[in-house]
Amino acid sequence: MTTPSPISVTPRLLQLAALALLAAGPGLAQGPQPMPGQAPPVHPAPAPPPPLTSELKGPPADAIRLPSGLAYKVLRTAPAGELPPADKDVIAIYVIGRSPSGELFQDSFAQGKPQRMQVRHAFPAWREAMKTMVAGEVRRWWFPADSVPPNPKTGRREPAIFDVEIVSVGRIPDPPRSVAVPDPKAKRLPSGVAVQSLAGGKGERKLGRADGAMVSFTFWKSDGQAVNSSIAEGRPTLFPMAKVMPGFADCLDGMKPGEKRHCWIPAERNEGFPNAPTGALVFEVELLEILDFEQALAGKVPAKPGSSS
Repeated sequence: MTTPSPISVTPRLLQLAALALLAAGPGLAQGPQPMPGQAPPVHPAPAPPPPLTSELKGPPADAIRLPSGLAYKVLRTAPAGELPPADKDVIAIYVIGRSPSGELFQDSFAQGKPQRMQVRHAFPAWREAMKTMVAGEVRRWWFPADSVPPNPKTGRREPAIFDVEIVSVGRIPDPPRSVAVPDPKAKRLPSGVAVQSLAGGKGERKLGRADGAMVSFTFWKSDGQAVNSSIAEGRPTLFPMAKVMPGFADCLDGMKPGEKRHCWIPAERNEGFPNAPTGALVFEVELLEILDFEQALAGKVPAKPGSSS
């Protein structure tokens, strides 16, 4: 089965393979596509062994039961120090889903590609389950029939067993305390854009209008609603400073690798950031590297001395 993208603007009919994962609502919008080769592929650990026949009938006596009726067993523990995801975070997961008869209706382990979703847009029972797990952990979950939506093919509800590995947790930052208007401490540029440094960068080189900027970014509308984040894709994004929206170039101009900023772009300077709505926008952006855009596009990175690598 093909699972709908969990980071989607338009809600789509959810197939059984996605029913326990996603709510019928929009998530973060997809933004500029990351350049090829920016992140190594994620390879799953070996898939967990299939449940015993007795486990297909219901959770065993040693399973941990939650008040909601969900139950689980830890199949692999996670490294110490990991924290569960919050509602706003984006998780990458591998999932095997089975019916009580043992029928396999979902297996992203076999596909070799994790599914990504923002936790707050998951189906309620799934959201509860994921918020108790951490990256690197593998669990077997038992979902009662009344905790999952009806099968769209049959209209019936039935229990489900899921083996889940959380591969990674993308921590979506909180919006600035001041969203509707720039923070009083922000520097206002002649263009009307306002910027505020959150963390200083390293080295002497500064980003210019002829460079490529490898960045991690999140942006919100002026009401504080998150619209898009490179963190949702699990990897940074490369922008050509000479071609990106001028207001966004104003935000980045002069940054050093490692520097992080908040940036307020007024509505009149919102000239079309990819997949952004009209109106004012608020960004948190971190400059990771300064690159030659064309050479980086060809896979030759880093291409200039003075990058952060």
